[in-house]
Amino acid sequence: MNGFKRFSCLAAILALILVAGCAAKRPPQADWVYPKQVTIEEIKPLITVPNPEGVVIIDSRPYETKHVQGYIPTTKSIPTSKFDGMTDQLPKDKKTRLIFYCEGWECKLSHQSAFKAERLGYQNVQVFGGGYPEWVAEGEIPAIGVERLKEMMGKGDPFLLVDSRPAVKYAEGSIPGAVSIPDSAFDKFSGMLPRGKNVPLVFFCGGFDCPLSHKSAAKAKALGYKKIMIAEAGYPAWVKLYGAGAAAPAKSKADDGAMDATAFQKIIKENPKSIMLIDVRDEAEFKAGHLPTAVNIPVDQLEKKAATLPKDKPIVFICATGSRSGEAYYMMKDVRPDLKDVHYLEATTKFRKDGTCDITPNKK
Repeated sequence: MNGFKRFSCLAAILALILVAGCAAKRPPQADWVYPKQVTIEEIKPLITVPNPEGVVIIDSRPYETKHVQGYIPTTKSIPTSKFDGMTDQLPKDKKTRLIFYCEGWECKLSHQSAFKAERLGYQNVQVFGGGYPEWVAEGEIPAIGVERLKEMMGKGDPFLLVDSRPAVKYAEGSIPGAVSIPDSAFDKFSGMLPRGKNVPLVFFCGGFDCPLSHKSAAKAKALGYKKIMIAEAGYPAWVKLYGAGAAAPAKSKADDGAMDATAFQKIIKENPKSIMLIDVRDEAEFKAGHLPTAVNIPVDQLEKKAATLPKDKPIVFICATGSRSGEAYYMMKDVRPDLKDVHYLEATTKFRKDGTCDITPNKK
């Protein structure tokens, strides 16, 4: 047998071993295995902020011991052990695509929840069998609960905590020990990141509806950082559990262009065309749902387009959490001081596809 044939045989044997190894990762045919499965390649495009319409991905593992410690970003925690008492957190539309996952191929929890959902009448139920272990094994960025972040601080674990919100939000208060690297200025301030690519990085911003920490984490990954996490519940969850962080000296209220949420809602209801409403979220977020009279200028494009903004009517910036809209306001103070009637909505806004929204004022 010549060298080429020997090489071919060895390659074939190795391929068989690899295939066998992969097959061993999958559960055997058994009654507990839910038949409808999805792959990690099908999952990846669904991990977005906001979540795709008509899809809910659910972590079936225990909350305290598993979900908080690490989970697939943007996914919802409904532990199988508490499923029956949490059915009110499932979508009302039984045609919604539900994807359950847990701790890998030998974990039965996601399968159990999938069968329960099917019995409740859900028509499009699936299981991601590889679950969280496959997500991290593939080098994808995990999310963690702020509870784990608190534990990491208490243990003195070496890591860098990054606040991806605009600097104005960081100045109002942040998680203790965090450094400010606004996502909109990530390239400019990326030199603040550690030189060692194995130093853990934890990014956070304004909560589950804020995409800034996700965007910054992806940029850090592109720079070669190996250990990245997203505390996606963010500063709002930290404040709720552990209290507000120290704030920098506040600017006078006369310099704050925050618009009262009640006044904003009155304008939108009675005379929406009396203002120029600029939605500074990303294009994908805008397409997923926005107010009918809003125009979309993402905050990272706003400075280039500042010269086109009119003087003949009030300008109001809006986003999902008040972070980017506030950044837009202060940006205009610098680059268009001639605009005297500029405001931003300091609120958390849930946009819907039909052009309506829910507005909750942010607590100061």
